[in-house]
Amino acid sequence: MLITGANGVVGSDLVKFFSKNNKVYALYRSSNKINKKLKNKNIVWIKHDLSKKIFIKIKPKIIIHCAVIHSLSKKKKISDFINTNILGLLNLIDFAKKNKIKKIIHLSSVNIYGEIKSKILKETNFFNKPDLLGSTKILMEKLISLQDINYLNIRLPGVVGYQINDTRRPWLCKIVNQLKLNKKVEIFNSNKKFNNIIDTYEIYKFINFIKEKKYFKNGNINFSSTKPLVLKDIIFFLQKKLNSKSKLVFKKQKKTHFIISSNKVLENYNFKISSTKKVISRYINSFLKIKI
Repeated sequence: MLITGANGVVGSDLVKFFSKNNKVYALYRSSNKINKKLKNKNIVWIKHDLSKKIFIKIKPKIIIHCAVIHSLSKKKKISDFINTNILGLLNLIDFAKKNKIKKIIHLSSVNIYGEIKSKILKETNFFNKPDLLGSTKILMEKLISLQDINYLNIRLPGVVGYQINDTRRPWLCKIVNQLKLNKKVEIFNSNKKFNNIIDTYEIYKFINFIKEKKYFKNGNINFSSTKPLVLKDIIFFLQKKLNSKSKLVFKKQKKTHFIISSNKVLENYNFKISSTKKVISRYINSFLKIKI
């Protein structure tokens, strides 16, 4: 398999998980600690900028496309969004055609929905003023759907990983790091339910579940944890696990709130996504073990 964005938060974990039992071609643009340290006989690291044509002589059975420019990327001009997200995908599609690759899984984002007004986010929601990431992801999804290839666009919420810990995002990482440092934590919508989170291991489990199928149903799916939890209960759980002395401030000001429906994953692919409690527990237990 070919994994793009292979030394990023999501891509690096997918490389690690899949390489235990699969040959992985790990494509990255800029070097970091991951591609220098994550080594085994099943990983072939390939440095390449996707904004340029791909002439690599490999023939993977499936592409997992993780590479993306987002609002927190080092390079985030409009031209960067276009070069990586759009031109990069076009070059990847061209590579797939030339090498007769039959499957592509694209890690998209719930940012495509833009300003969400409904209480439950479903795949049928309209796109409402999406940001640059969301806008380019809409076009990427469309470009993939027009190809003669077995494809799946997986729309992800905040994703937590296990090799790279970005204290800025998603919300859960930010809160965990504030609690660890005993900093004041402000919480909005504390009595509302929350499931806007998934971890890289759950993404791996799902892709591993469908990748060997001769054919999986083409389409677009939301992929978020199930069984939402009340937000303040999550905070109390994390505070206890971390033995944190942080002051918790529950703000009365209301912010936009919604939960994500991932029912389509079970209906179309017969895969049960882990609960919010399980995803958060798995992440915090790993966090404590590795002492990030």
